Amino acid sequence: MSKILVIDDEPSTRLLLQNRLKDQGHAVAVAQNGAEGVLEAKREAFDLFLVAADLSSGIGATEVCRRIKQTPQITGVPVLIVSNRAQTKEEMHQGYEAGCEAYLAKSDMPLLEDVVRAHLRVRSLHADLGRQLRALEDENRRIQETRQRSADSETARGESGEQALVARELSAAHPDGLLVVDRDGIVRFADRGARDYLGSNLEGRNLGSLAPSTGLEAFVRDAHTDVREGFRFDLQSRSNRPGRSLSATVVPLVPNPGERDPGKRVVLLLDAGRRRVAAEILALQEEGLPRQEVGVLREAARTCFRPSRVVGESAGIAHAREVVAEHGSAASAAPVMLWGEEGAGKSFLARCLHFGGGRAGPLIPVDCSALSAEHLEREIFGHAKGAFPEATSNRPGALHLARHGTVLLQFADSMPLDLQRRVLDTLRTGELRRVGSERVERSDALLVVELRDDPDVALREGRLLRELLEQVDWVRLEAPPLRTRMEDVRPLTQAFLERYSGARNQLEFSEEALLAMEHYHWPGNVRELETCVERACAIAAGTEVGLAELPQSLRDLRNELPDGQVLHPVRPKVAIRRGTHLPMNDGARDRGRVAEGPGEISELSLDAYEKQCLLDTLQRTGWDKLKAAKVLKIGKSTLYRKLKKYEIT
Repeated sequence: MSKILVIDDEPSTRLLLQNRLKDQGHAVAVAQNGAEGVLEAKREAFDLFLVAADLSSGIGATEVCRRIKQTPQITGVPVLIVSNRAQTKEEMHQGYEAGCEAYLAKSDMPLLEDVVRAHLRVRSLHADLGRQLRALEDENRRIQETRQRSADSETARGESGEQALVARELSAAHPDGLLVVDRDGIVRFADRGARDYLGSNLEGRNLGSLAPSTGLEAFVRDAHTDVREGFRFDLQSRSNRPGRSLSATVVPLVPNPGERDPGKRVVLLLDAGRRRVAAEILALQEEGLPRQEVGVLREAARTCFRPSRVVGESAGIAHAREVVAEHGSAASAAPVMLWGEEGAGKSFLARCLHFGGGRAGPLIPVDCSALSAEHLEREIFGHAKGAFPEATSNRPGALHLARHGTVLLQFADSMPLDLQRRVLDTLRTGELRRVGSERVERSDALLVVELRDDPDVALREGRLLRELLEQVDWVRLEAPPLRTRMEDVRPLTQAFLERYSGARNQLEFSEEALLAMEHYHWPGNVRELETCVERACAIAAGTEVGLAELPQSLRDLRNELPDGQVLHPVRPKVAIRRGTHLPMNDGARDRGRVAEGPGEISELSLDAYEKQCLLDTLQRTGWDKLKAAKVLKIGKSTLYRKLKKYEIT
């Protein structure tokens, strides 16, 4: 008996679904809203979840589905979203991205019951495969322990054979597509995976017209009571879909005693190429984290690298944060051009693009400057067995390993132009060939091309292929150097302080230290600032980090100031209230003070203060007047008027 949880806040519909499913012989539990449904799903073991599309109270159906799929112990349980109305394409897209298996209409109860039975049958097959896999793993572990004790030459060969067996079982655990077909060969239901292979609007079409000249329809029609599996067929490439090599397993829906034969069959589609790559990846992986912990760590990474973690208030960082938030979508495969100086935060932005969008696959970085042309080509595209003397087996490349994920090509302007052309071909067609192989394979990885310099500079110097720049120029993302956005020093310092202060919640930087940090040129960019804060937190004795805890270069900056000159903040640390001021430290008070509130009489004139601010800003921006005007948040004409007033040339 299968156990189903119905999550619906409409009592009449909830009761109808409950009664119909009970009549089918299922055990049914109900939840009155999304939050209660998520808690119930985590508390008990269920075989299937039915979620109402229009939950009006609490969290919605898409969020319920996302939370269920992010819970490791129930991530494999199918989620069906049911609705009383026709859903828009955007709503269905959001549901499928959240991980649901199907969208169904409540009004079509016979089809709903058939799809429920189909997914429960698949769930049962998965459970059987899981039990077999656990038995294989136990047996594999026992064999490994026995052979490790013996430590003879047969151990390695025996273990590799067992690991290959486990890899085959793992790679065949879940179907890539699912169809429900009636006795006439008409498709009655198709999930998202089947649409990826056979096209959209499959319902109501004959299976023979979807896969012509393959024999698939006859194979499905001949399955009456027993499961038929292992039928291999090739789909020809079309204008909007590439060719694929697939295998099919047919599971007839056998009626319960006393019921009418529905005459329907479940067709499970497996992508042979994808299974082969999955088996290769599993064979390469070393023993690591338990699988049940991966989901928790991925969710933690999504929290750490969400777009809001791009800290800063400058215009450049605000733009970068906006680009990451807009483009960081698992549905978006448009490549990204990323550039910036060393230490400016390029890798952090790339991780925000990957994890912030919820992509299911891994992030694979490839350092293009550290490898020779031959090794770099193999690292990106993989190689076939026998491609060169050391190639004793097939090996996937980064574009294979990052399936549903992201490939970060670091320092791509160091890549040879011939190899850039190969990357360009993959971007245009989505196809790739391993070194030494003629087999065409597919890649759906998001490609992030990282450069050392501005792409126009790399293009002008001949280090970047013009066609590649045009192909990846849809999205440009710059990590601006820290010296051009000094207003970000304080928020970045605060963020790093929270990270490295540990249990010392009262630890803070003195105003003198912050002023010195705001006027330092930071040649190492954000990475140097992070190291500075980490070191200061480690050596600080009290509750305040002062100038003495900063590196020598920052202490020298403060000590080299001439008498009478003070460091001015890039922006006020706190809002200034009437009648109040922020006192400087004793050393600064000896040299002169700056008024920070109307109630404080300054020893410097307002004109002198304004002139010094103009000079400091122009010096930081390399005397670029347009940038200086943006930093000061004034118009260009206003800046020229003040420069003329203070005779600054």
